[in-house]
Amino acid sequence: MASENTRVAIIGAGVSGLAVSHHLNNEDTVLFDSADHYAGHCHSELVDGFTWDDGPHISFSVNNYVQDFLVDQVKGEYESVETVSSNYYKGHWIGHPSQVNLYQVPEPLRTQCLESFLATRDDQRAPKNYQDWLDVAFGPVFASTFPAAYTRKYWTVEPSQLSTEWVGNRVMKPSTEQVVAGATGNIGLATSHYVADKNTRYPSNGGFMGYMHRMAEAANVQLNTTVNSINFGNRELVLGDGTTVNYEHLVSTMALKKLILASVDAPDSVREAAKLLTCTNFLRVDVAVNHPAIRPETWVYVYDEDKYSVRISVTEKFGPNNAPKDCTGIQVEVYGSEYRACPTDFEAVKTGVVNELIEMCMIESRDNLRYVHCKFVPQGNPIFDHNRAPAMKEISTFLDKHGVQLVGRYGEHKYLMTDACIISARRVAARIGGGDGAQHDVSEVSLSAAG
Repeated sequence: MASENTRVAIIGAGVSGLAVSHHLNNEDTVLFDSADHYAGHCHSELVDGFTWDDGPHISFSVNNYVQDFLVDQVKGEYESVETVSSNYYKGHWIGHPSQVNLYQVPEPLRTQCLESFLATRDDQRAPKNYQDWLDVAFGPVFASTFPAAYTRKYWTVEPSQLSTEWVGNRVMKPSTEQVVAGATGNIGLATSHYVADKNTRYPSNGGFMGYMHRMAEAANVQLNTTVNSINFGNRELVLGDGTTVNYEHLVSTMALKKLILASVDAPDSVREAAKLLTCTNFLRVDVAVNHPAIRPETWVYVYDEDKYSVRISVTEKFGPNNAPKDCTGIQVEVYGSEYRACPTDFEAVKTGVVNELIEMCMIESRDNLRYVHCKFVPQGNPIFDHNRAPAMKEISTFLDKHGVQLVGRYGEHKYLMTDACIISARRVAARIGGGDGAQHDVSEVSLSAAG
C-alpha cells in the first residue's frame, strides 16, 4: 500500500481544521475529510434559489481578531443585520429572553412565575446540576414551564442530567428588578443569550459557507477520504484506501468519541471513557415558501413539548440573498440523541412542521409551499451530562502524552461557536510552531468559551 508523510495531519476540513491550516500558512499540512465537501457544519446548500445553512449560523463575535479575520475571508462582502428573537408558548408570543418578559405570559401562569421567583430569592445553594441552577435563577414554576421544557426538546435530556459547565452567560440570569418590571410591561431588554449586541455579520452571498472558501482554496484538502485507524504511538493514520500517512503533528476536529474508537493503541479505560461522550443530532427541515416572511423574528424558540419544532430560523433574515425575491426560507430543527432518537418518519415530520408553522402564522397556507426538505444531521451539540467531565479527563491525559491537538466543537467536545473555534485553531497553530499558544486564549471570546 502507498505511504505518505506530512508534518501536520489534520482530520476534518471544517472551520476549525481549515483555520489551523491557515494559521500554519498551509505549509506541509494536509486535511482529510470523509465528506464530499469542505466546511463541515458550516456547509451551505443552494436549492432552487434558496440558500440553506446546516443549522442557523451567524457571526456575532465581539472579538476584534475574529471580526477582522472573517471580513478578510469574504473580502469585505458581508451583511450586518439586526437580529430579532422570540419565544412561542401555547399560542402566545413572548419576547426574548422570556424571563424578563413575563407580561406576555398568560395568567394565572404569569403571577405564579413571579411569585415563585420572588419566594426563592434567598436560595443560596450551590447548584449540583442544571435543574438546580434553573430553580435558583428563575424559581421552580418558570424553570419547569420554560427552560426545563426547552432542555428536554433541545438537549434531549432532563435538566438534572446536565452539569452547569456549559451555561456561562448563554442563559441570562436576571435581577429581581428586571423580573418584577418585566411582569408588568416591556423593559426594553431585547437580547439573546447568543447575541451580545446588534453587530452580527453574515456573508453577502453563498450562505455562512462563504467564510470558508478562501481558506479551503489555499489548503491541501483531501475530500472523500476516511481515516480508518490511528496509531498514536507510531504517529500513523491509515486511510480508507489503505494509504498510510505518517505525521509529526496530529490535529483532530472529528468527533472525539470517533477519534478514540478509531485508535489501535488507546487503552481500554480511554475507550470506555470515549463511549460515554454523547452529542445531539437533529433533523433539518427546510421549508421554501412563496411569500415574504410574515413575522419579524430571525429565530424562534418553541417551548411546546407536543410540537416537533424546537428552534425556527428565517434564512433571509441572516442574509437577504438567502431567498428569492418575495419568498421566505424557514428552517426548523427537530432534535434527537443517544438519549432520545430523532423521529424517523420524515414525511410525518414535514407534515407536522408545516402544520405548526401555519398555526404560528409563519406560513399563510400549504398553497404557498414551494418545497419541504428533511435532512438528518448526525452532529449537533456535545451534551454536558455528568459523564462528560471525568471522561474528558481520562481521554485528555492519554492524548496529551501523544501530542494530539484537539480543536473545535467536536474535537474538543465543547459547546464552541465559530469565533472560539478560530481562536482555538490559532492557539494550536502557535503550539505546533513551537510556542505554547497561551496568548490565544479562548476565554477571551466571552460568548463562546463555556465548557
